[in-house]
Amino acid sequence: MDEKDKEIIKGSALAIADQIASTIPPLSIAWGLAKAWLGAPLKLRQQKALEWVEMVRDNLSDFTEEILKNEKFQDGFVFALEKYLQERSEEKRRVFRRIFLGYTKAEDQESFPLEKFLSVLNVLTLEEVRLLTQLRGKENKEEYFQPPIIYPETSEAIHHLIQNGILITDPNSRWGPIEVPFIRVTTFGRQFIQYLEK
Repeated sequence: MDEKDKEIIKGSALAIADQIASTIPPLSIAWGLAKAWLGAPLKLRQQKALEWVEMVRDNLSDFTEEILKNEKFQDGFVFALEKYLQERSEEKRRVFRRIFLGYTKAEDQESFPLEKFLSVLNVLTLEEVRLLTQLRGKENKEEYFQPPIIYPETSEAIHHLIQNGILITDPNSRWGPIEVPFIRVTTFGRQFIQYLEK
């Protein structure tokens, strides 16, 4: 494929996103706002922009006309899309889309911690996201437990997850050396984990 073909394909993603948005009139408002606000980044990351619009199209029962016309939702739409365009990892973008769908479905979107979820997702490594996925099912445990050692840096990842408010360490002292601290999932962590792949 030569450079001209690549440029045609690259340019068509945004055209397809525009076409999808135009077939869903309430989306065209939020999409138009995003295009005006994001301009160049949107043109440079057209494939990601298309993924975003396709997410809306594929979940129309959640993106009602009332929601799409809401000014606060539109602000959240633009904010989230800007962060989405910056995300390199396809796996993390899938989590990102699930978080945004959670925001869309929330009864009180203003109190939904969208910014916090996206900020934490941004600083987590793929290994940390995968480690959290391994903890699914244990997120509602009230007692402390020792997570499995998935890879050599598991202990370091656990401490990073503690720093980001997802996990909390056992305040009780333990005898002898331990490779991985005893932890439990915080309230915020339980909310965050629900958006990870099952």
